[in-house]
Amino acid sequence: MLRLLLIDDNEHDRALIVYKLKSEFPDVEVEQVTKAEDFHQALEAGNFEFVITDYRVRWSDGVALLQDIKSRYPKCPVIMFTDSGTQEIAVEAMKAGLDDYIIKSAKHYVRLPVAVRSILQRLEQQERAERALQEANQRCADILESVTDAFCALDQQFRFTYVNRKSEQILLKTQAELLGKNIWEEYPQAVGSVFYQKYYEAATTKLPVQFEAFCPHLNMWLEVRVYPREDGLTIYSHDISDRKRLESEREQFLAREQAARAEAEAQERRSTFLGEASRLLASSLDYRTTLASVASIAVPTLADWCFVDIIEKNLTVFNDPIIVASDPEKEALIRELRQRYPPPVDADFGAPKVLRTGQPEMATEIPDSLVLSIAQDARHLSLMRQLNAQSYMVVPLIAGKRKLGTIAFVLASERRYQKADLAMATELAQRAAIAIDNAMLYREAWEANRIKDEFLAIVSHELRTPLNSMLGWAKLLRQGKLNQATAAKALETIERNAELQKKLIEDILDVSRIVQGKIRLNLRPLHLIRVIDAVSESIRPIAQAKAIQFQSLLDPNVAQVTGDADRLQQVLWNLLSNAVKFTPSGGCIEIRLEQVNSMAQITVSDTGAGISADFLPYVFERFRQADGTSTRANGGLGLGLAIVRHLVEMHNGTVYATSDGEGLGATFTVQLPIRTEEQIVQPTNLDSVASSEFPSLNGLRILLVDDNTDTLGLISFILEQYQAQVTTVTSASEALAALSQFKPNVLISDIGMPGEDGYSLIQKIRSLPAKLGGYIPAAALTAFAGEAERNRALTAGFQIHISKPVEPAELVAAVVKLAEANGQV
Repeated sequence: MLRLLLIDDNEHDRALIVYKLKSEFPDVEVEQVTKAEDFHQALEAGNFEFVITDYRVRWSDGVALLQDIKSRYPKCPVIMFTDSGTQEIAVEAMKAGLDDYIIKSAKHYVRLPVAVRSILQRLEQQERAERALQEANQRCADILESVTDAFCALDQQFRFTYVNRKSEQILLKTQAELLGKNIWEEYPQAVGSVFYQKYYEAATTKLPVQFEAFCPHLNMWLEVRVYPREDGLTIYSHDISDRKRLESEREQFLAREQAARAEAEAQERRSTFLGEASRLLASSLDYRTTLASVASIAVPTLADWCFVDIIEKNLTVFNDPIIVASDPEKEALIRELRQRYPPPVDADFGAPKVLRTGQPEMATEIPDSLVLSIAQDARHLSLMRQLNAQSYMVVPLIAGKRKLGTIAFVLASERRYQKADLAMATELAQRAAIAIDNAMLYREAWEANRIKDEFLAIVSHELRTPLNSMLGWAKLLRQGKLNQATAAKALETIERNAELQKKLIEDILDVSRIVQGKIRLNLRPLHLIRVIDAVSESIRPIAQAKAIQFQSLLDPNVAQVTGDADRLQQVLWNLLSNAVKFTPSGGCIEIRLEQVNSMAQITVSDTGAGISADFLPYVFERFRQADGTSTRANGGLGLGLAIVRHLVEMHNGTVYATSDGEGLGATFTVQLPIRTEEQIVQPTNLDSVASSEFPSLNGLRILLVDDNTDTLGLISFILEQYQAQVTTVTSASEALAALSQFKPNVLISDIGMPGEDGYSLIQKIRSLPAKLGGYIPAAALTAFAGEAERNRALTAGFQIHISKPVEPAELVAAVVKLAEANGQV
């Protein structure tokens, strides 16, 4: 059914039009409008599908009516059927959207239904076409939405004209947010990117563009195809992040595989190299020769040149390394460089730094600024320029906690050191350090054996020599044929040589105590002048006998030190007796005392034989002598200076020697700390006895036990000279029997006796009750003079340990101490 709005104020014309329309369209519904109010109501209601209007009506004209209709219903067809129009009106109406223009006349009424049908058919066709287009567009849209690619279209101003759902996912915005928007305004971070460049390239060249790129602000990889159109660009994008990740993983896997293969090959080369190095290191105990061989295989495998610095004699000298280079000319340059310009020991680079820190150092590139900063002068810089070192490694030689030296590897080629090279160099250095340490220990052991054999030979000589004089004069004395003067000379000779033997034995025992760390000091405040004077008085006659000038320069204002007077006298005696021994007749010896800051300094200088530079580092070592041959001019065991060093160090002091060389004399300097008020002084030990004035031993009963009758006779004679009553026995069993019969006040017993020793004897006595002598004061008088034997004797029950040979005064003083402790003198 057709609903038609008829606008005409002529009743006759309206009736004719209705008649003609109904004859053609029987079911047509016609709404007739004859005045303005009706028109506006009809327009508001909109109950029509077609409009036929006259041009001229009383309240308006046809063009104005047309515009009102089209403004509300733009698709509604309108026919102007009028007899008052003109061509201009028709043109104006057609421009305003009029569908047809028919002149009113008798013959044209017939045309009106035809025009209506024609328009309706055209509208129907147009509607079908629009539906078909919509369906086609929908199918296209469905296709575009179904594809896996993101699809979007841009116009010539790069504004979005279409965006599918996939694009929404990639672009992170909806279609509504993007349509009509400029892509560079929506995504300003993409300006200047590869996307920006490629889109403009396609738009400018009108040629398709395809590329892959990472989009940072979207955090994805995209494969993009851009197709130019007349009105813009069509863009297909595909997320290839997964593919790129797989490719990256594959590349990483291949890189790891290649790295692993390269590492395996490098490890094989490293193992071969280190295996060969180990073979060479184990082939000889001459470590300098061995290290030269190891350096040779490092060149050119690991370096263009290699040099090794070794610590010898506790000294590091950087001007005499072991050097191996691939080019002999380079080796000569390196040797000249190290001899003329050794690096300072406090250098913050290279071997000194590595030796100081114990950490390896590697420079992948050697900057020219480093070369310039190291150069000391033009020649130094020229040598380094000629070597043209490009990369280096320096690794420490460390065995346990001992720093033995360094190995340096240097490249002058295009190759550069990496971490793997440093790892191999470090491994090589560790193996080399073990080999060097073993070789040094072997050499030290060999040297120790040599020194021991030499020492034993010297001991034998030094003991036999005085023994010869003693035995010879003793036999002559027994014959009774010597006059009084010669007999006195014989006794003097015997006594002097006996004292010499005692001194030799005491030195050996002191060294034993030093090794075991069992020397004890009787510390007290001391004025060193008194100690020096006491020793000087003893040494001056010996010096005068050799026509040696002896001079003392002692500052009386030097403050007190804390020390053991006997041990410090021993130190000075050893130094002064050495000076006398090695100074020829007519020479000079000077002893000086002065205070240097917080130290009391004693200097002993002589004009004697001097000390060679080679021997000077060993002068304080045990059993060391500058001349250990059978043709040496001076005797001795080589222990005195070792004892000096240890005793001085026990006093928290230092001692050192200087000499300008052989024949130029020597100077020994002892420094001891000045005493402070806070220092604690140790009490005198019971067995530290040194007094020449004793009370009488009259009435004191002494039981003397020794299996050696000569010793019994001597000791008994000494004690009887002080009015003591002495009973002698030769065994432990006899001593136990005499203990109950003689009831002695003091017991003196030997330790080493056949059958039962002194330890067993004192233990049995101490198990007795007091009335049977269980608490008797007792002294062990024995040739077992070591610290261990002393401790064992005191632990067993003796109060005092006395070493043989014993001075008479020392023996009597010990007896007095024992008796005083028991309240018997």
